[in-house]
Amino acid sequence: MSSVRRVRRTTATVSAVVCAALVLGACGGGDDDSTDDAIPGVDQSEAENDDEDDTDTEAPEEDADDDADADRPEIDLGDDFENVYEDDETGDEVKDAILRDSRGYFDAVDAAINHQDTEYPALNYYIAGDALVSSIKLIGSMVDSGTVQTGQARIFGRDVTVFEDGAAAVSFCRDFSEVTDVDHATGEVTSAADASAEATIYYTRVELNDQGVWQTVEERGERGAAECN
Repeated sequence: MSSVRRVRRTTATVSAVVCAALVLGACGGGDDDSTDDAIPGVDQSEAENDDEDDTDTEAPEEDADDDADADRPEIDLGDDFENVYEDDETGDEVKDAILRDSRGYFDAVDAAINHQDTEYPALNYYIAGDALVSSIKLIGSMVDSGTVQTGQARIFGRDVTVFEDGAAAVSFCRDFSEVTDVDHATGEVTSAADASAEATIYYTRVELNDQGVWQTVEERGERGAAECN
């Protein structure tokens, strides 16, 4: 079943290690060998009350995933632009984690364009290597021209191939036909949305870094690919 995820102002989330699925075989704890045998000479009613008191005063344990997610930079695409992601989940934990961080690649670039900021914090978080160089070059050209985006871009047909070396390939199509370029200073339309514009297919390589983030490290696009029709 297809799902659609709309993103305007969001904090990208993902399980930081996905139970270290790429390098570990299991992540369960040991069996509990404790018993409930009564202790001779101890009033069991008092012991039960003590246990209840301990339970009431214990601080809740923090979720490690919540801590990892809290470190992720917020991505604000602005009020007038959104990315729509179709077929957002596969049911496979590792692939879904890769797809969530792959969203961070697109969202970070679009947010940087709309904020006119080549040093937008999420860029270095979700992007590295050659992909970061090309992304900053693109953002820089948009900043130099004072161009921001309005409307909606649609990302669909996403596919993930996981390799054994802590890397994966992600391909997907992006439809720009409802995206309008606007002058940041004046608000005037510089390039109107083109309903006949052909979608672009992207091929990217992502790698899992030490912080558990699947960073996009390589990318290339091809406009008008048959796969996106």
